[in-house]
Amino acid sequence: MEQKLAPSPKLTLAESLPLVIILGVVTAFDAMAIDMYLPAFGDIGRSLNTDAGTLQTSLSVFLIGLAVGQFFYGPLTDRFGRRAPLVAGIVLFIAASVLIAVAQDMTTFMIGRVLQGLGGAAGLVIPRAIVADLYEPRESAKVFSMLMQVMMVAPIAAPPIGGLLLGAFGWRSIFWVLAGIGVLAVFATMRVVPEPLPPAARSKSGIISALMASTRVLRLGRFSAFALSGAFTLAGMFVYIGSSAFIFVDYFGLTPTVYSFIFAAIAIGEILFGYVNIRLLNRWRERQILPIGLAIHAGFVALLVAALLAGFDSLIIVVLLLFLSLVSLSLIFGNVTALVMESAPGNSGSASSLYGVLQYVFAGAVGGLLGLVHNGTLIPPAAVMLVCAIGAMIAWWIAERSSPTTPASTRSTAELS
Repeated sequence: MEQKLAPSPKLTLAESLPLVIILGVVTAFDAMAIDMYLPAFGDIGRSLNTDAGTLQTSLSVFLIGLAVGQFFYGPLTDRFGRRAPLVAGIVLFIAASVLIAVAQDMTTFMIGRVLQGLGGAAGLVIPRAIVADLYEPRESAKVFSMLMQVMMVAPIAAPPIGGLLLGAFGWRSIFWVLAGIGVLAVFATMRVVPEPLPPAARSKSGIISALMASTRVLRLGRFSAFALSGAFTLAGMFVYIGSSAFIFVDYFGLTPTVYSFIFAAIAIGEILFGYVNIRLLNRWRERQILPIGLAIHAGFVALLVAALLAGFDSLIIVVLLLFLSLVSLSLIFGNVTALVMESAPGNSGSASSLYGVLQYVFAGAVGGLLGLVHNGTLIPPAAVMLVCAIGAMIAWWIAERSSPTTPASTRSTAELS
C-alpha cells in the first residue's frame, strides 16, 4: 500500500475540510451503528425469535467491543502508522455489518455486534491521533469541535433513516446500508487521508510491549488530569442521554414524537454552539476557552438542581436549563480533547486510546450510579450531572497546576512505547 506522507507545515481547518468531513463520518460510525437500528427492535425480535431484553443486550455487547477495541488501536497506530489500522478497522466494521445483515439466529447477530464495535472503535481512536499529528493545538481544537458537530448529527438523522429503511426494505437493509457507508469510507480514506506518522517516527517495539508500555502515558500528570476532565464531561452528557426518555416521556408525559423533537432541538443547539467555539478559537486559545465553558456548564447545571430542589420543575424551566447546560458542552469537548492530545507529545495513538477507554469507563460507571439513586424524580439525574460538572472543573484545575511534560520525560515515554 503506497503511503502518503503528511504535508508540512501543519494544516489548517479551512484548507482541509474534505479530510475533516471524512474523519467526522468515520468518527460517527459508532453513533450510526447504535441509533440507526433502534427503530427495528421489534422486527429484529420477531425475525430472530428473541425478546426485547436480549436485543437490549445487543447494544451492551456492541459497547463492550467499542471499549475493548479502543485500548488496542492506539498502540497499533504508534507501531504501524495511522492509516492502515484505520482502514483495517473500517473493513472489520463492514464485514461485521454484512454478518449481521445475513444473520439467521441471535448468536450470529451478537457476534456481529461485538465485531462491529471492535471495528467502529478505530473511528473513535485513530482520527484523534491523526488530528493531533496534522494540526497545531489551536487548529486541532477547531477540528475536534467540527468532529463533534458531525457526531451530533448522527443521533438526529440515524433513527429516522433507520425507520425509513425498515419500512421500505426491512431491518436487514439497515446493516447493508452501514456496510455500504463503510465501503465508501474505505475509498475516501485511501484517497484523502494522509499517513501522518512516517516509518522513522513509529515505535519499534513488539505489539505486546507496545500495549503494556502505552499505559505509562497515564503517568503524565497533565494528560491524566485533562483526560479526567473530558471523561467527567462526557459522563455528564451520557447521564442526560440515558435519562432523557424518563424525563420527557415518563415524568412530563410527552409523546415519543415530541420527545424526539426536543432531543433533536438540543442536539442542534450543541452543533450551532460548536461553530461558536470554532469562531472563538480564532481569537483565544483552547486553554483560555475551556475553563469558561466548564464554569458556564457547571453554573447552569447547578441552577437546574437548585430549581428542582425549590420545587420549580415545570417543563419550560427544565427544558431551558437543560438546553443551556448541554449547549455549553460545545465550549468544552473540542478544547479539552486538544489539550489531552497536546499533553502526550510523541504518543498520540496511545493517548487517544487511553482517553477513549477512560471516557467509556466513566460513562458506564456513572450510568450504574444513576441507576442506584433513581427515585422517580428529576433530582438524581440533575445531581449526578452536577457531580460530573464539578469533577470536570476539579480535574481541569489539577491539570493546569501540573508540570508540562518535559522533553526528557517525553523521550523516555516514547521509547517505552
